[in-house]
Amino acid sequence: MCDFTGTATLPSEAEETAESTHSDTTAATELLARRVGWAASGIWLCAGLLSIYTLYIGRNLFVPIAVALFAYLTVRPMIRTCSRLGIPTAVSAAAIMIGLCCASGAAMYMLSGPAREMLQEVPRSMKEVKHKLAFVFDHLETVNDATEDISQAADEENLSPDEKPVPVQIKPTAWTTTSPLIAGTGNAMSFFSIAGVLLYFLMAAGDALIRNLMSALPTFSSKRRFIEAVESVQDALSSYLAWVTLINACLGIAIGTAMWALEMPSPVLWGVAAMLLNFVPIVGAMVGIACVFFVALVNHEHASYAFIVAGTYATLTTLEGQFITPSILGRSMKLSSVLVFLSIVIWGWMWGMMGVFLAVPILIALTMISQKLDAMSPINAVLGGSEAGEREKPAVDNH
Repeated sequence: MCDFTGTATLPSEAEETAESTHSDTTAATELLARRVGWAASGIWLCAGLLSIYTLYIGRNLFVPIAVALFAYLTVRPMIRTCSRLGIPTAVSAAAIMIGLCCASGAAMYMLSGPAREMLQEVPRSMKEVKHKLAFVFDHLETVNDATEDISQAADEENLSPDEKPVPVQIKPTAWTTTSPLIAGTGNAMSFFSIAGVLLYFLMAAGDALIRNLMSALPTFSSKRRFIEAVESVQDALSSYLAWVTLINACLGIAIGTAMWALEMPSPVLWGVAAMLLNFVPIVGAMVGIACVFFVALVNHEHASYAFIVAGTYATLTTLEGQFITPSILGRSMKLSSVLVFLSIVIWGWMWGMMGVFLAVPILIALTMISQKLDAMSPINAVLGGSEAGEREKPAVDNH
């Protein structure tokens, strides 16, 4: 019986030992996997912060490069169409550059006169604006005086009789080229030179640069993904720019007509300004509303009329932003308002006004790329892109 009992108990002890060893190994593996995951997350976080810092420090270089790249992806369909028609890419690139320069110069020449006159009237109009908005400024001044009295009384209670306040004089900062309004563009001449020359060379090179980048990728699948990402960004940017330009032109006509009906000065200028400002979502509409309110307050007798003009501008931009644009662009170009605003704030902080202008194209490009790359599926989920299962599956060759 002892032998029988011994042979029966030995396998049980061996199994318990094996199970214990297996559980210890599994626990150690899970712990190692968690630590590796945390380390990878920390590495990605550090890489992201360093990238943001690099983009911020080198904004004078990266902004014109980004402008040229997005402009190239936007006009790339035109270059390819000209190539299929037998027109050399260098000739079509030169024609596009000349057309852009002529259109920009003509627009600046036509609008420079009314804009200069309006800017010259700003310093002399401030007293009139303050007089007409006296009911607002009086309340604000009362609140400020009460706040200062309370803080001064609290400071006097805390001061000893021997202590005397030291007068402090605050000097306004001098106007420099690093002002937040123009931060990120550097010198205007260098900005336009870098962006213009790079855009021309990108258009003149055609698809040679894309083919060279694709040849550096190791596998056919990665090359296919790269081409799909480039085509998606190109189609999205071209479609976005075409539709938004058309919508903004119609909005500019509507606002110019409304400003003419409300007897505002230079209605054509307001129409063009509304069209250009609307390329910057949210912020552009706010700037336009503030400008028309200020000018209407100066050019009309009653302050209530300025609220009517600003309300008309706000109504038209709201109809365009909340109903017309979403219904035309559809689900394929639908972006979250929260993400758009955050993109404007972040890129505006890093690259100034050009960052505000590029915020939406950058967000569109990031959304299109994240839909094509499996490694960016978490970013795609945050941006609200298509689900991983809805992505286009690679073709499988059965032969």
